[in-house]
Amino acid sequence: MSLQIMNKVLIVDDEMDTCIALSIYLQSEGFTCSMAADGSMAMQILLGDRDIAVVLLDICMPQLDGITALKLLQEADCDAAVIMMSGQGSEELAVECMRNGAEDYIAKPFSPEDILQRIERARVNRLARLEKQRLEQEKEDFILMLSHDMKNPLTAVIGSIDIIREGCLGAVNPEQKDYLQAAIDSCNEVVTMIDNLLDIRKFEAGKMQMAPQPYRATELLGKIANQFSRAARHDGIAFSVHLDPGDAMISVDRHSFNRIFGNLLGNALKFTPEGGEITISSGQVCGTDANSLEIPSSVPVSPSFFEAGHFVRITVSDTGDGIPEKELNHIFERFTQVGKKSDREKGGAGMGLAYCRLAVESFRGIIWAESQAEQGSDFIVLFPVNAPTR
Repeated sequence: MSLQIMNKVLIVDDEMDTCIALSIYLQSEGFTCSMAADGSMAMQILLGDRDIAVVLLDICMPQLDGITALKLLQEADCDAAVIMMSGQGSEELAVECMRNGAEDYIAKPFSPEDILQRIERARVNRLARLEKQRLEQEKEDFILMLSHDMKNPLTAVIGSIDIIREGCLGAVNPEQKDYLQAAIDSCNEVVTMIDNLLDIRKFEAGKMQMAPQPYRATELLGKIANQFSRAARHDGIAFSVHLDPGDAMISVDRHSFNRIFGNLLGNALKFTPEGGEITISSGQVCGTDANSLEIPSSVPVSPSFFEAGHFVRITVSDTGDGIPEKELNHIFERFTQVGKKSDREKGGAGMGLAYCRLAVESFRGIIWAESQAEQGSDFIVLFPVNAPTR
């Protein structure tokens, strides 16, 4: 952004003597100034010239006062830094201005040196804000690129490799099939990472669309368990399923539910060595049993959570390396992986558990992990039975 653009100031005051005096002084300091006699005129100038860096906006003006003009500028996504001016200064008025998006507030009469310092500070803050917006836009563009420019070609790659693996283009021996399957698994893992990243951004932006419906927890878990039991056998890992035969219903989005436990079981497979064991179990927790659960203090639990009184508890356990105690409170944060180098070499971007937490919380549930280094891990999810979702 050019220095000339950053030096553009708009002075808005119905007292033209004030406008002229400020304009003369600021121009002598290298600024380019425009003037407006009321809020309506200021809105026209600002909406027509997005390069204005700082607005000196008087509060008490005819037609359109400064506070109303400030609110309209915020609604119009005007990024100019606004310094409010008033001859009737008060702490309450200053607070109201800042709450409505003003960069600063100054009471009349003020010295030229004071207003110059405030303008310089407002320009610095505006530059920082614009840089933050630029970085946010770059991040959004990158995520969009992941969605359209990487995921779709990967899907095509998976399909092509699968055709070869199935022998459709000629005979393939068992060893070649194993290598091709490994390539497919790696591509699918990348696709899962992309899906997790995209959905986390949707959660954070409040744009994640869900279609929650009542489901029997055992029905959903049984199908997921069947899928992962085959993968476990292939890796020489024992896979046990212990599901509550009850008919407890939970209100979830089926696709998201499958993703949650797909991520948890996928991690269990990744970190459980050959000869180890993975167990998925479910049960019901009611009344005082729910209140006696030892939920870590780091897990956000609303005061009304236990008012439901009836929950489905689902646990994914493994006999892998476990998680160091100091890292348990952070594993559900984005880009967090366990610290051991050997674990990092197993892949993953630290997005799967972050997605699990956001998705579980969207169904008014909670999730946490219990583990000790070298002794395996338990991931516990608690869903209210028949709970209304957000």
